[in-house]
Amino acid sequence: MNPPGFRTFALIAVGFSLKFLSGRLELAGDLSAAASTRLGYHLSALAVLIAAFGCFAWAFKRIFFDKPAAPPADAAPPEKKPEPVDVYPETFDPDAALARYMSRRGDTDPGDAPVPKPGGFGRKARLRER
Repeated sequence: MNPPGFRTFALIAVGFSLKFLSGRLELAGDLSAAASTRLGYHLSALAVLIAAFGCFAWAFKRIFFDKPAAPPADAAPPEKKPEPVDVYPETFDPDAALARYMSRRGDTDPGDAPVPKPGGFGRKARLRER
């Protein structure tokens, strides 16, 4: 089963439109006062109804009996295998890393931080303060 595409939905829409037109032509033939024009309306309604059936049959064939589209061609294989790249340096110096961190950190002294009030933190500490 193929998933219906735009053409299939278009065929179904045209089929329903032709079916509606066929019904209107038949109604016009039934309401016609002259007997000589009724046959023309009914024959044209029959022709339009056969065309609507053809649209439905074509859409049914596209959904259930058409071969699915060929899968896209795979990409060409690479000419040579890519070489692995080492993203990490050969050696790691933890002292240099710590020195770099401390230099970027700034000149903040831990003694400058505000001293917390005694009694804890959170909701219970706030309730004790009251």
